[in-house]
Amino acid sequence: MKLRPRVVMQLAALCLLLGSYSFAAEDASLYIVHGLPGRDVAENLNPNFPVDVLVNGKSCVVRNLAFDTTSAPLSFAAGTYDVQISPSNTLAGCTNPPLIDASVTLTSGTSISAVLAISGGEPTLLQFSDNLSPVASGNARFVFAQAADAPALQATLTQLDVKKPKTFTLVASPGSQQVISIAAGTYLVKVYAVGDTTLLASEQLTLPNQSVSFSYAVGESANNSIVIINKSVRDVF
Repeated sequence: MKLRPRVVMQLAALCLLLGSYSFAAEDASLYIVHGLPGRDVAENLNPNFPVDVLVNGKSCVVRNLAFDTTSAPLSFAAGTYDVQISPSNTLAGCTNPPLIDASVTLTSGTSISAVLAISGGEPTLLQFSDNLSPVASGNARFVFAQAADAPALQATLTQLDVKKPKTFTLVASPGSQQVISIAAGTYLVKVYAVGDTTLLASEQLTLPNQSVSFSYAVGESANNSIVIINKSVRDVF
């Protein structure tokens, strides 16, 4: 059957319209990264300091999230959302008075990590955009985010299990992140304050092929509580 030119043009316009609608309607992803140890809030609190997360005053989207852990990705339509973080209530989630009340703006098709952190001695929610663009085969993307109550931090990554190991260095100011594309493999990650040789945190990480690995420095330099919280997204191609 032969289609008339007008019909072909109408079908093409319809496909374009549907494709545009599909792209516009794509949800955004939100990760909650718990980087607020109990001792940074009060000396008598449980170090794990589990929290609940309430969105727009009605949806208890995360319950009993412990320090040093990250929620599964939460899917939302594009828009601005009110996010309240409260000490966990195991009997009635999200009913305790909020410790943090912040807004998060999500854009269609993007991913955001909201990090519970301490800044100037006060609990806060820091937002970082997740770079999930395709990663070339054989490589991995490493993202170092400075979410600690500390000056600029330096992360060094040294290859392990190779004959001629290379070392890479990233420097991030408070509230910012730095990104590097390196060969997939196992690395020793060390964190220092810029200009200081005192080791603040150290961890061995495996960066899988075509993955994106995020390391969030959290805690306070004043009380030596800085640690690294890690999150990995695989098959980014």
